[in-house]
Amino acid sequence: MLPNFPKPLPEGDKPVNRTVNVDDRLYQYLVDVSVREDDLLKALRRETAQYHMARMQLSPEVGQLLALLVKLQAPKKLLEIGVFTGYSTLSMAMAMPKEAKLVAIEKKQMWLDIATRYLDQAGVMDRVTTYCDKALPVMESLLEEQSETFDFVFIDADKQNLLSYYQLAKQLLRPGGCLLIDNTLWWGNVADEAFTDKDTRIVRELNKTIHADKGVELSLIPIGDGLTVVRKIPKA
Repeated sequence: MLPNFPKPLPEGDKPVNRTVNVDDRLYQYLVDVSVREDDLLKALRRETAQYHMARMQLSPEVGQLLALLVKLQAPKKLLEIGVFTGYSTLSMAMAMPKEAKLVAIEKKQMWLDIATRYLDQAGVMDRVTTYCDKALPVMESLLEEQSETFDFVFIDADKQNLLSYYQLAKQLLRPGGCLLIDNTLWWGNVADEAFTDKDTRIVRELNKTIHADKGVELSLIPIGDGLTVVRKIPKA
């Protein structure tokens, strides 16, 4: 049987949608043939599942992509905005070079305690500095002496301050550094004009801002809830 290819669209330069619609069956296949989830990450995911906010946790395939990008870039200095229970933190910490340092910011001590426990079990806690605080003041404080010194930044936090996180992260990121932002497709709501809630409007504005930003290169990857990968372009 031949694949069900999409029909070409007639509208001029409009691209043909070749992105596969991932239903539960195909998603499980994707996981089965591509995800190699560490036992500690699996244990953390299972523990997090007991909480009503478990849907906030990074999915295994996104965590694996995050770790792969860390290994490819081999950053020495990383920053994470929004830890939750630490799946992304653990993914990055176990993938980064031994001489690397990760600064992780989470405003809720309950989530940070869980993350810290797993980081300690992985033997990487000595290379992770955590802040239990709101992200903006911590980022502003870091900016005073550490402007353009971070190699890798991951943002997965509240949407209210998302635009500020992006602007501050760009200032903290070195030229050529990598910035990743999760939830940039926001459950698909960004493409539906019926959704006019504040969070959806902010994510839409962020996507427009990044797209118009000539100081970066970008790719919005339709994985998980949407992952935007940004590279800060070095000045000529």
